Amino acid sequence: MPLLRVENLTLMYGATEVLAELTFQVEPRQRLGIVGANGSGKSSLLRAISGELTPAAGSLTLSPRARTAYLAQELEASPHESVYADALHSRKDIIQRRERLTGLETAMSGATGAALAILVEEYGDIQHEYERLDGYAYDNRVAEVLFGVGLTEADQALPPSALSGGQRRRLALARLLLQDADLLLLDEPTNHLDLEAIEWLEGFLRLSRSGMLIVSHDRRFLEHTTDDILELQAAAGEWYPGNYRQYLRLRRERRTVRQKEYEAQQDYIARTEEFIRRYKAGQRAREARGRQTKLDRLERLAPPADDQQIRIRLQASSTSELIFQSDGLELVYPGPSGKGSGWGLSVPGFTVTAGERVAIVGPNGSGKTSLLKALLGELRPRRGRVKTGPRVTMRYYDQHLADLDPSKTVLTELQDAFGLPEETLRTFLGRLLFSGDDAFKTIRSLSGGEKSRVALAKLMLDDAGLLLLDEPTNHLDIPAQEMLEEALQDFEGTIVFVSHDRYFIDAIATRLWVIDDGAVTLHLGNYSDLERRRQREPRPGGEAARPRRADQVRPVDRQAEGSSTTGVEDRIDELEGEVRRIEEQLADHQTYDDPARVAELARAHEDASGRLRALYQEWEQAAGE
Repeated sequence: MPLLRVENLTLMYGATEVLAELTFQVEPRQRLGIVGANGSGKSSLLRAISGELTPAAGSLTLSPRARTAYLAQELEASPHESVYADALHSRKDIIQRRERLTGLETAMSGATGAALAILVEEYGDIQHEYERLDGYAYDNRVAEVLFGVGLTEADQALPPSALSGGQRRRLALARLLLQDADLLLLDEPTNHLDLEAIEWLEGFLRLSRSGMLIVSHDRRFLEHTTDDILELQAAAGEWYPGNYRQYLRLRRERRTVRQKEYEAQQDYIARTEEFIRRYKAGQRAREARGRQTKLDRLERLAPPADDQQIRIRLQASSTSELIFQSDGLELVYPGPSGKGSGWGLSVPGFTVTAGERVAIVGPNGSGKTSLLKALLGELRPRRGRVKTGPRVTMRYYDQHLADLDPSKTVLTELQDAFGLPEETLRTFLGRLLFSGDDAFKTIRSLSGGEKSRVALAKLMLDDAGLLLLDEPTNHLDIPAQEMLEEALQDFEGTIVFVSHDRYFIDAIATRLWVIDDGAVTLHLGNYSDLERRRQREPRPGGEAARPRRADQVRPVDRQAEGSSTTGVEDRIDELEGEVRRIEEQLADHQTYDDPARVAELARAHEDASGRLRALYQEWEQAAGE
């Protein structure tokens, strides 16, 4: 039986029909990617399946007892005292049984005779259910998932209200992954995640036995996680078997065939109408009437829907051959008090020459944007300097779009920057899908994608020979990303950019600056080249490095080994073995013949799990020294 069946679904947004008579189904364990331009109904479809949006027509049917978990783009506040507690309460069924077991342990310690026997019987029943839910391993799984999405032990101790927007997104993702639902509804799950966290999430989802609907603008993520693709366009949906790469190929083939079929039918219609016009009153009038009847009954083919795509063309002024040169830099970040140094970034000597495309990659908070600003001249290094070549004009794209004035309209933002006539700018804005009165909207009223298009407009109207781009694909849908890639590939100047989008990096970069543990290393090629080199690198024992699966990664494995952590890791291995041995005894139903032994093992498991979490924290502190 299908996990989800959608039949003739129609969704409305006000008076606008977002989706019309959409039909498809999802089988158990199937991973369906949903793609389409902004406004095509992707998020609305997930909201309808989750029950947040009522369909105008049609039906949504889940298989009996199937559980769903929904990761929305807008997040709700959490009531729990810490990030760890919030994640722990993702599984209310496990927590309720745990609390009942604790209560029964207390009751058993003071009971005797028949009362004790009754308590032991109930304890055994709940224990069996708790074991079926994998409750004994749940705390370790919570820690693994939180670390996997990039929330450290220090982050886990914070109240959820103290997290940044990106960290709240990670916590929401962790809660969803912990729910062990039959159907996961993921709306832009990679938002705010760095590359390490995205790759961890890919591994986690590949191992999951849940069915999934994944809305994402991250093309490499779709390529690695989906079995099939549902494209939403012009209120309709079309199914494509295979991952994102296969979808692109099939989509081109289908559109080519449909265009030819449409053109052939249009040619047939034109020839038939000409015959009817010529002979409708002559000796062949009867034949002409017969052809008219056939033509009237002909099912007309629609042309392939036009993609609503932005059109981008970037001009480059001439520059010197030398763009940047440095003997090395050291960037320092203030501590929490604003006094003294917090931590820093070491950059080796480098030269950037005209026409190069350099991608800066690394974890969130590692200094990527600050390195861009050092190149821009807005951040002064503690050591070293950047020499900029003569005749180098540059334009900076801010990922937060802070250079846009929220009080201005789209039109005045461009007029004030470039002084061009209104008519010229309105024609220009049409290329970026700002039509009619859209030019008079205020910046603050725009969506993230619309603001990004205004920022791109400013790039297009400039003619800088050097572009410094900070996360330029944020907020852009896939069609807009593809147009930006084409424009940057045709750009004749130099590009230095920060991105977590591996597809985008592969399309643009010729060199990588990789930030890891406070230092930059320089590499030729794009991100896929770097991945291949990493997989070929030998391990200390001579074994070639292999990509690790999510189920092979525990928190202590996420950093390189060092002498300061070896002793802690040995204790972690020993304690994990102890926890496993206790769980094996608790899984043996003969254990429940001895109530005192059951209570003793339960207390031992709780104690060992607590000591294991403390060791994880100790390991993290040692690894960070």
